[in-house]
Amino acid sequence: MNILKDERLANYCSYRIGGAAAHLALPKKTDDLIELITWAKAHSTAFEIIGLGTNLLIADEGYNGLIISLRDFEKFCVRKGGSLIAGGGVALSELVNFACSEGLSGAEKLAGIPGSIGGALKMNAGAFGVEIKDILLRANTLSCISLQEKTFTVDELALSYRQAASLNGRVVLAAEFSFTEGDKREIRRKTDEILTLRAQKHPLEYPSCGSVFKRTETAPAAKLIEACALKGKRAGGAEISQKHANFIVNRGGAKARDVLELIQEAKSEVFKKFGVLLEEEVKFLGL
Repeated sequence: MNILKDERLANYCSYRIGGAAAHLALPKKTDDLIELITWAKAHSTAFEIIGLGTNLLIADEGYNGLIISLRDFEKFCVRKGGSLIAGGGVALSELVNFACSEGLSGAEKLAGIPGSIGGALKMNAGAFGVEIKDILLRANTLSCISLQEKTFTVDELALSYRQAASLNGRVVLAAEFSFTEGDKREIRRKTDEILTLRAQKHPLEYPSCGSVFKRTETAPAAKLIEACALKGKRAGGAEISQKHANFIVNRGGAKARDVLELIQEAKSEVFKKFGVLLEEEVKFLGL
């Protein structure tokens, strides 16, 4: 495997924020991944595995170890009767589009969610009342400790809101999803409708990590942040979006510290006004 040195991590996440990694590699298949983890352990080098980096804030100082990026990993998607099998590095949007082209219904409301299949499973990604667990049948995974593979059924994973505890310390190699036959044009219409709705609601014109905070028991995080008059609040190149208050966008040249400052301000103001402690949905690397 080719291991790159001092590669800028801002190029590997949707925020376009992050310093350099001492080492970085892009495995294409499971054997490559095993080789990289083995190398890191043999050299007593810390390592982190990231997907497409769409739910990630990376430190301005970067990472003093090996970053394994799965953006080129196991890029396949095939049909098996009424189900689809996709590699862990396949973008969720690719799965949705492939289902549309095959006349398979079930993933329309997941359209527009960024990230990979592996990342979507680890977060149990969802939108508009549908979560990825609703179409998942099983997932084949690799332990980063034992380097042994194990397949979990969706019931064994016990996925909950933005959580997949059974996948901690594991990489999703591939997953199988169940669909129902439908009319291609109607499936495409519903998918496009969701994409249009997301474009209307979300500030897609700027780099971001998507929703920063999880929903609360009392109200959506965006409503609580907006009620604190924080829309448009800036720190450096970062801004609490004027379009959707649960997005902190990179208006240009934002640093991780800028985003963190706004995260802390949103948490502080919401707690003072409503007594609600916001919980981050975004993941941190090196922070």
